[in-house]
Amino acid sequence: MLKIFRKREEDNKSVMEIIDKYEGAGDPVTKTLTFVKEFLGPYNGREDMTYRFEHTLRTARWGLKIAEGEGWDPEPLVMACLLHDVGYPKCTDFKDFKVHPSISAEITRKFLEKINYDSEQITKICRAISIHDRWNDVPADATPFELSVRDADDLDRFGIMRTSLLAGEDITKHTAAELGEICQERLATLEEHKNRLCGTPTAEKFWAESLECRRQFYENLIKHTERTFELQKWMQERA
Repeated sequence: MLKIFRKREEDNKSVMEIIDKYEGAGDPVTKTLTFVKEFLGPYNGREDMTYRFEHTLRTARWGLKIAEGEGWDPEPLVMACLLHDVGYPKCTDFKDFKVHPSISAEITRKFLEKINYDSEQITKICRAISIHDRWNDVPADATPFELSVRDADDLDRFGIMRTSLLAGEDITKHTAAELGEICQERLATLEEHKNRLCGTPTAEKFWAESLECRRQFYENLIKHTERTFELQKWMQERA
């Protein structure tokens, strides 16, 4: 227990050493992006941080699009999206990853307080980050803004890049016949995903478009798996 406590103290100290550098005046979005780039930068043994940082940029882009679609000031949502995964470098196993939203919210609060961001916005941003990994089990009193970090995150997670990454793993590990079955299962899951709760009409529109893009991807992949057997069928027909 003492070792765990000391590790927690060391983590907090290293986090604050980075955060302390951002005290003072300056554009809050620029400061946030610079902080996140420093905090999520890849390092020896955690090359996954490259993907995590670029996922963060795409999530922030979705946050911007949602804010624009709803007529909101985009700054708080873009900042929230940029900060939503800053807890990842402090996660070393699956148990840690499951609680990364609360770790990210804790780090975010320290950072935003250090740059003297508006206290009401800090509360909203931190709550949005703390629930961003929920599916439809979100708090009943969650506001559209608080749901929008989750929406932006899932829009990238269900986008064509993540879909391609998953498919790449499947292609290298399974036969064409098995891959076809996996694609059919994923297509069936997409029907369930249509019932996902979104925070805004804008996010609902983007979500529907994202699911349609993923549907087309898997349907095309099924066609490609079927080509694996066409030569054999031709040879049987000519025998």
